[in-house]
Amino acid sequence: MRKILIAGASGFIGHALIEELLKSEDIQIVGLSRSVRQSHHPRLIWKKCDLFSLKDIMEGMEGCDEAYYLVHSMLPSASLSQGSFYDFDLIMADNFVRAGIFHKLKHIIYLGGMIPPHDDLSWHLKSRLEVEKTFRDSEISTTVLRAGLIIGPNGSSFTILEKLIERLPVMICPTWTKTHSQPIALKDVIRVLKRSLFDHTLQNKIYDIGGKEIVTYQGLISRAALLVRRSRKIFTLNIIPLSLSRFWVSLVTGVPKNLVYPLVLSLKHEMIAQDQHRWPYPEDLSTSLDESLAMALVPHETNLSRGYKPVERDVRSIQRMVLPEGRNAEWVANEYFIWLPHFFSTLLKVSLEGDRCTFYLFHPAIKLLILEKSVERSSVDRQLLYIRGGLLAAKNQARGRLEFREVLNKQYVMAAIHEFRPALPWFIYKWTQAIIHLIVMKAFERHLEWFVISKKKKAIL
Repeated sequence: MRKILIAGASGFIGHALIEELLKSEDIQIVGLSRSVRQSHHPRLIWKKCDLFSLKDIMEGMEGCDEAYYLVHSMLPSASLSQGSFYDFDLIMADNFVRAGIFHKLKHIIYLGGMIPPHDDLSWHLKSRLEVEKTFRDSEISTTVLRAGLIIGPNGSSFTILEKLIERLPVMICPTWTKTHSQPIALKDVIRVLKRSLFDHTLQNKIYDIGGKEIVTYQGLISRAALLVRRSRKIFTLNIIPLSLSRFWVSLVTGVPKNLVYPLVLSLKHEMIAQDQHRWPYPEDLSTSLDESLAMALVPHETNLSRGYKPVERDVRSIQRMVLPEGRNAEWVANEYFIWLPHFFSTLLKVSLEGDRCTFYLFHPAIKLLILEKSVERSSVDRQLLYIRGGLLAAKNQARGRLEFREVLNKQYVMAAIHEFRPALPWFIYKWTQAIIHLIVMKAFERHLEWFVISKKKKAIL
C-alpha cells in the first residue's frame, strides 16, 4: 500500500484531495496539521506538525513514499511574527526537502501559482518560484503544478470575491480588475493532483493548469453575481492606487490584510496558461466557468483560516541575509557570536563554553540568554541552538530555538527564532526587546554584506 503525505491537508484543497484519494483502496494518507485532529477513516492518519520544525516534519514523514505540498504561509504563525511571508514559505519548503532527502522520499507534487512570462513579479509570485526552486534543485523528483484563481468554497481568493459580491451593490474598481486570468474549478485541480500521483510520465515537469475560459476579474465578479441573483454595478476608476484598493478589499471583506495584500498585488499580472507548460490531459480541465461558480456559490459555512491561534505568547522572527561566497551557516553562527559583543560595545558580553553560549550584561552573573547548540541536529549548512534560560527567556522553553540555515543553493542564510517565549511582560517585550532584536539582525545583515562588498573590491583591484 502506498503511503502518501499531504502537507496542507487541513486546507480546502487538502480536504477535497483526501476525499478523492481515499477512493483508491491501495492508498494510505498521512495528513499534517498544526492542531490535533481525529481521523474517521482507517486509511487516514492525522499527525500534528509544525512545518517550521524540521524535527516535526521528520517524524510526520516517516514511512511515506510520496508527498503533496499544498502549503502557503501568508497569515501569522505566532503571537508575534517578525519577517516576510516569503521567508516563512522558504524555510518551510527547505525543511520539507531536508526531511524528504533523509527519508528518501520518491516524489513531491507541489501546487503553486501561475507565473507570468516576465520578471516584474509580486513577492507573492516570487515566493512561489523560490519554493519551486527549492524542490526542483533537490534530488527528489518533483512535479510542479501552477494554478491561478481556484474556484471552490472556502478558497482564500474566491472567498474574497464572494464577500465583495455579498457586501457591495456598487463597486468602483481599480484598473487591475480588468486583468485577464484563467480560473480553475476545485474539482479540476483535484483531478490533476490525482493524475500527477499515478502517471509517472508527468514527474519532474512544470505544468500550468487553467480552466476552459479566460476572463477579467470584473467579468468574474459579474458572472458570480448573476448566479446568486444579485444585481451589481461595476465602474472602473484608473486613479485608484494598488495600496488603497488592497486596504479597501480587506476592510470590506473582513479578510486579514496579511492575506489580502499579497494576493491583490499579484492580481495585476495576467494568470494565463503558457503553451510550453500546458497540461497534456485537457479532459481534466473540462469544468465550465459557470459550473465552477455554481458549485462554489452553494450555501456553505465560511471557514477562511485566520492562521495560527497560539495558546501562549510566542515569537517567530526570520531574517534573510546574503551568504558570503565560500562561507557556510556554521561560519555565520560563529561570526554572529563574535560580532555581537562589538555591536553592543561594553554593554553586552558573550561567553562560549563548549556547546553553550551565554549572553550577559556587564558581569557573568547577570545572564540574559543561554543558548545550547544541538550537536546531533546541527551541520555545516544548518546550525541549531536551543534556548535554555536567562533573564530574558520565560521558563520551560521546550522548543524555543535559534537557527542559521543556508537556502537556495547557498545564495542566502536565514537567521530565525522559533517558538521563543519572553520573560518580559508582553507589551514591554514588543516595544523593547523585539525591536532591539530587529535592529541587531539588520546590523548583522549589513556586516555580512560587507564581506561580499570587500571581496568584490579586492577582485577589481
